[in-house]
Amino acid sequence: MMAPLLDRPIFLFDADCGVCQNGTDSIRARIDPPVDIRPFQGVAFDQWGVTPAELAEGPVFVDPQGWHVVGPPAMAHLLRRSRRPYRGLGSVMLLPGVRHLLALAGPVMYRNRHRLPGATPACAVSPAQAAQE
Repeated sequence: MMAPLLDRPIFLFDADCGVCQNGTDSIRARIDPPVDIRPFQGVAFDQWGVTPAELAEGPVFVDPQGWHVVGPPAMAHLLRRSRRPYRGLGSVMLLPGVRHLLALAGPVMYRNRHRLPGATPACAVSPAQAAQE
């Protein structure tokens, strides 16, 4: 099955998690990127090749050309589509050394998001579990 064409990139996040919801609310209010920011709940994310296991690793950026990335690279690609200075920050996040550090830190932060300020009880539930419910 071919993935549906997208007019704009999509950034998928866990809306049940207070940290994720607050973060995306801030992105919408302050950065307002030309990206559809949607909770993965209620979206047929598998149509873009995104799996529940990937959602358990962090937010997902789906490009209109059909590829997607997970975790810190998803945030980097969202920022690269934004206005300055956020565009530059996204580019820095994709530099080899920075990308490597974020690849190490991102999953740890995402697995421990229930310990972050603004966390809700749902933050302790993995997105893979939530996606299967």
